[in-house]
Amino acid sequence: MASIVVAAMMLAAAALAWGGLGWVVATVPPTRPVAVLAAYVFAFAGLTSSGALLAWLAFRPRSEDGGLKSPAGYLAHSMLLAIIALFALWLQALRMLTPIVGFLLIGLYAVLELAVLFGTRGSVELPTRH
Repeated sequence: MASIVVAAMMLAAAALAWGGLGWVVATVPPTRPVAVLAAYVFAFAGLTSSGALLAWLAFRPRSEDGGLKSPAGYLAHSMLLAIIALFALWLQALRMLTPIVGFLLIGLYAVLELAVLFGTRGSVELPTRH
């Protein structure tokens, strides 16, 4: 039940972030001092919460007792993807995103995900109390 509550909170966060991004893009001129920063913050929050929620829905991870695991476990992976995607968007705004750079960014994401995967393999995990 707790995982459903977390998923609902992430869905609300995603909706608020995408709504905030839409509001910034539609109403705030880009010449305002923090308009671009606000757009990037809303885009990061929207990409992170949406990506984690979509990954949770796609994989539907189960715990040992058969219950659903929390979608919060996918937040770190989604944050990494959001940072790399927003960096690519910034490079495109500067007209510096080429196919080679795109492939390098995809490779960077893959290398960092594999580093997390193999770096945490065999790590000590504390048992959770129910």
